Amino acid sequence: MKFTAGEWIVIAGTVLIFAFAVIVGSIIYLKPPPVQFIYEETASSLKGESIYRREGCLACHEIFGNGASYGPSLDGIGSKRDRKWLISYLKSPWPGISQKPYRLKMPPYNHLPEDDLNNLVDYLLALKVNSNTAK
Repeated sequence: MKFTAGEWIVIAGTVLIFAFAVIVGSIIYLKPPPVQFIYEETASSLKGESIYRREGCLACHEIFGNGASYGPSLDGIGSKRDRKWLISYLKSPWPGISQKPYRLKMPPYNHLPEDDLNNLVDYLLALKVNSNTAK
């Protein structure tokens, strides 16, 4: 079987792409990128995660690359804010938290029962910056 010049170009391109993928995959396997954010799972934070999903928070917020980016990313929020601040903010959000201007205003979550609010805050507090890679 004889290949045309165009077919040889396609074959060579395929081989180069495959070789590049193998090299990059090997590098990542041997030395994976550092984990910047961690999730310190507890029974309460798991309940809070289900409340986070039930209330549709990921329609605006991103965590670990999942969700939308209409609002600020919540990666590492547990290392930036404390329980009192988070409860106060969830009950009565105010604008101007982030440097980035957002088109949507966050709704208040003062309708949540106290247990649900505490579980939601436990979930947010479990989203930490990995102290082993923090700069």
